[in-house]
Amino acid sequence: MIKDFMVAVELGSSRITGVAGQKNADGSLRVLAYASEDASAAIRKGVVLNIEKTALAITSIVNKLEAQLDASIGKVYVGISGQSVHSVCGVVSKQLGEETLITKEIVDSLARTNQTSVTGETELLEVIPQEYKVGSSLQADPVGVMASHIEARYVNVVARGSVRSKIERSFAQADVKIADLLVSPIALAKVVLTDAELRAGCVLVDFGAATTTVQVWKDHILRHLAVIPLGGDSINRDICSLQLEDASAEQLKVEHGSCYIDEETPSDSQPYVYTSLCGKKVSDRLLSEIIEGRQEEIIANVWHQVQLSGYADKLLSGMVVTGGGAAMRGLEQLAIKKTGLSKYRFASYVVTPVESTTPEMLARNGRLCTVLGLLSAARENCREIEISGGLFAGDGESASPQSTPQDEKLAEALIAQQLLEAQKEAEAARLAQEAADAEKERQIREENMRREKELLEQQRLQEKERRDREKREKFRNSFLGKMSERIARFGNDILNGEN
Repeated sequence: MIKDFMVAVELGSSRITGVAGQKNADGSLRVLAYASEDASAAIRKGVVLNIEKTALAITSIVNKLEAQLDASIGKVYVGISGQSVHSVCGVVSKQLGEETLITKEIVDSLARTNQTSVTGETELLEVIPQEYKVGSSLQADPVGVMASHIEARYVNVVARGSVRSKIERSFAQADVKIADLLVSPIALAKVVLTDAELRAGCVLVDFGAATTTVQVWKDHILRHLAVIPLGGDSINRDICSLQLEDASAEQLKVEHGSCYIDEETPSDSQPYVYTSLCGKKVSDRLLSEIIEGRQEEIIANVWHQVQLSGYADKLLSGMVVTGGGAAMRGLEQLAIKKTGLSKYRFASYVVTPVESTTPEMLARNGRLCTVLGLLSAARENCREIEISGGLFAGDGESASPQSTPQDEKLAEALIAQQLLEAQKEAEAARLAQEAADAEKERQIREENMRREKELLEQQRLQEKERRDREKREKFRNSFLGKMSERIARFGNDILNGEN
């Protein structure tokens, strides 16, 4: 039985996917279990539409994962995404008066003020500090710098408040505990972008079924995030205008679809005809024209978001695309033509090494990158800790079938004592940490006070010297000062005459 593993669940627009696995010491992933369920009737554009159907799908996925693991799942990490997820710039400034040493307390107070700035129907999901303007210069870490004014800049990732609540209600109805809600696009970026791309700057585009997610990264920092409500399903609907059903439209798009028409190809050349599942024939040029028209609209929206970010001319690594719709033929040519970017890469898989015996998990089509990103971002063991016979199930032991009521009472007493001791240890550790933090803050305050006192004393001495100098100069220029100089010269003349 596997004792330690983590579980991640992605609520996609077309499917709900769950994986269980482990993180190796070198950062690589080992996938132990995989399950997927159709979500077209439960989720729309990444947002839970039907809580009951979503809960049933979650229950099915957890049951399948537990069967493969031969272990119970106690909690899962869940990705949050959807049409309403986007970034908002936050700017918080603070006037410090005279020159003051910037401390961690000041920086933390700016962060708290920024968090309270998100109001209305939106809910704050994550805060990414950008930089701090100290005086006339920008600082990545302003702690320890002297300044009279500081301005903090943030990217706040927000979403409608109902997005989180619907996810939580769905998992509660499925009786599955959420370990943490992770922002899916950010988790995706950290496993598909290389260090060079994160540093030099790029736009990451995730082509999904119902949405297209746009992220702009520069200097390892997320600069902009937006979700466009257009995706592969939009292309399918356009193809359905040819009097085709959804299944036939999807088949034509996947097997024969291309979103770029070579302008050098003569328009009057003999077209190639494709046959759909329902037997209807469609020419290759007509199919490409339909797909190209919609993809042009999606890419135009993508590039508009890049321009809004202010980094359109700073993306040295160009465009990186991923997701189920990123493998379409002609996408690279169309994207380069419409954006002017010189670099393009299809991230068909994560850059993190992955071990798995499941063929679906190793398929290089960009479809499972997000759920692998969520698994990589997980931190805690998700296996359910069961109590049986007075011992934790993680020890692989259970109570004897012949155990008596007295044995069970003794086991319960031992468990209660263990829990009480654990609580006491946790409380002692918390108090010790609080005391250490308080002592550190006291030392910082004393050091700041000492430095400020030295600075004030230095300023006082400089001011006294300046006033004394002004007094001497004023007296020297006054009538009495001039008379004193004459008298002094007269006295010196007399003395010199006597000598």
